Amino acid sequence: MIKEILPNLYNWSEYSEEKKLDFNGYLIIGKDESVIIDPPDLGKDDKEELDNLINSHSSCPLRGILLTNVHHERASSLLKNRFSVPVWVNALDKEALEVPTDKTFKGGDNLFCGIQAIQLGHQKSPGETAFYMTDQNIMLVGDALIGKVPGQVNMLPSDKYQDPVKAKAGLNRLMDFEFETLLVGDGVSILKAAKEAVKTFLAN
Repeated sequence: MIKEILPNLYNWSEYSEEKKLDFNGYLIIGKDESVIIDPPDLGKDDKEELDNLINSHSSCPLRGILLTNVHHERASSLLKNRFSVPVWVNALDKEALEVPTDKTFKGGDNLFCGIQAIQLGHQKSPGETAFYMTDQNIMLVGDALIGKVPGQVNMLPSDKYQDPVKAKAGLNRLMDFEFETLLVGDGVSILKAAKEAVKTFLAN
């Protein structure tokens, strides 16, 4: 089921038995364009619902599919073909994609729907990127932080990083930005007071 969790921001999920949490994807409808981020698989009804959502916002055409990291490729190839749009990934992760793409970005780039790409160092993959939506005070992360417990954040298991201490220190970059909402690729997002939750985690 695709849900509107904030105005013009839609979410759908696929539950991972292995990880025991949801894999999340997002559709953002901007002022004159739209974008999909980290899409997990969709059921038949969800595919039709996504088609209807995009068609009903024809004045905001879908520009592409953004990936926060190479491991969130997920259903991007399927949706790339379904909607005839490119997949975008950080240039540092490009070579590791299963389906090659020519569309890349780097930290600091301004992307679709007013999204700013924020490079995060020492993460699971070299191209791990957070997406910041200034106008809405929204931060979206892929594998940098996960939401296993509602209202809280955590990192992936330490064996996923070359240096877990440096990985956690790299997340302090997020504190340079003002955000009320934290959308996560894995687990439960935090819609209010999210920066405080991240600050609490980083301080521990």
